[in-house]
Amino acid sequence: MVTHNNLDDLSQRLSNVSISNEDGTEEPANPPRRRAPIDDYFYQHASRPGSRFTYDGDSRLKIRATFDILARSEKWRRKKRMNEKQKFFEAIDAEFTTRFGDGSRLETWQRLVAMFNPDDPVPHSITRCDKILSGYFINIFDFLDYCRAMAIDEQSGVQGDLSSIDKGSLQILRTYSKTNNLLYPLDMAKGRVLKAFLVHMF
Repeated sequence: MVTHNNLDDLSQRLSNVSISNEDGTEEPANPPRRRAPIDDYFYQHASRPGSRFTYDGDSRLKIRATFDILARSEKWRRKKRMNEKQKFFEAIDAEFTTRFGDGSRLETWQRLVAMFNPDDPVPHSITRCDKILSGYFINIFDFLDYCRAMAIDEQSGVQGDLSSIDKGSLQILRTYSKTNNLLYPLDMAKGRVLKAFLVHMF
């Protein structure tokens, strides 16, 4: 069970060093975040003149289902849908990089591990973190939906409980992903964090 004390303790242990605004200006130390790549992808279609697709950026929306709604709204034929699906996959890869960096920061991997096991000791290497994460079976669409809904990224500290979306076994994960059309091609994954969660499927 994840408790506030667990999360407070882990956030304290894993928190980033804050940067003070020493120049005395009124500009905030943390500028507003840019629009996420997935939102950019959907907004580009929603804002196209004559588009039948609407999008309000609601972080609770399921991104794979939203893509299907977009395709139906725009009446895409097979070739167009395939071309757009590739752009959609590229946006997903970019979103992982936006949220978790290029996978080179140990703190990022420690936070991901802590979201599965907040009570366990924090691993001290990326290799160890990667090995621990390989013991979980989660669909990357579910993972990204969860992160978007919970506003989880590299800067947000420890929060949430990713064990809630763990399928428990490779067979269950594969069946679930195929049945619900939640497959992501490994060759489209550039970011290290995204690849870490796809390795089971291929």
